[in-house]
Amino acid sequence: MTRAPDSIDRLARERRFHDELAHDLSAGDLLPQRPGQLEHALFAAAGPLRGRRVLDLGCGTGDLALMLLDLGADVTALDLSPAMVALARRRAELFLPDRRARWVAAPVEASGLPAGSFDVVLGRFILHHLDIEEAAHEISRLLAPDGRAVFLENSGRNALLMLARDHVAGRFGVPRLGTDDERPLSSADLDVLSRAFGAVELSYPVFEFLRLFDRQVLRFRWPAVSRVIAFADAALVRLIPPVRRFSFRVLVTATPPGREA
Repeated sequence: MTRAPDSIDRLARERRFHDELAHDLSAGDLLPQRPGQLEHALFAAAGPLRGRRVLDLGCGTGDLALMLLDLGADVTALDLSPAMVALARRRAELFLPDRRARWVAAPVEASGLPAGSFDVVLGRFILHHLDIEEAAHEISRLLAPDGRAVFLENSGRNALLMLARDHVAGRFGVPRLGTDDERPLSSADLDVLSRAFGAVELSYPVFEFLRLFDRQVLRFRWPAVSRVIAFADAALVRLIPPVRRFSFRVLVTATPPGREA
């Protein structure tokens, strides 16, 4: 596939950002993480993982890949950044020396992996870095006919959060996190995924709204305040259940045509 210059530039910027980030990290200092609420939701949506061919899409430092190896999955981990792939591989060698995975440095949109070679494709906070049209086509190509893809994502469907992102983040002492090219998953992105797959289902395992203020502005400096904010988010969604769909975190489950999510 011939890539437009802006696509090539975007990939180069993303690769450079994550390569530089990886070079500042030490594999030995990054102890394996235990699955949290979001990861448990991800794995539950994926179905049984032991012995299944699982692609960790956008593996980054390897947190998800290590969890999947620990669960007994047959893991392939892919990332655009060669330095991140090397870091994730080194962590697996250090902390799970008896487990084996395949490590691939390539863009998600052009993985070079065989068609139909995965039962499950998983990703944490990766889709919003990608060209969704190209990525959806590639993920669909990689999935076996009865496979499924499940992603934890940042949602762009909360207008208040997007207003703050566009006009507050990066100003007034509020940091702007991540790369210049990433953006929360929009309704248009979800439409693209729906066209590429037979079914796309959204769920909201956690409700994060006020917590974004704690992260971006307060920087989790005061545990007592963080507990109050977490309680307020929980109370809000309990009192007004329909607001759950405006959470900043969304679980996206996609399945090929002919199979329901």
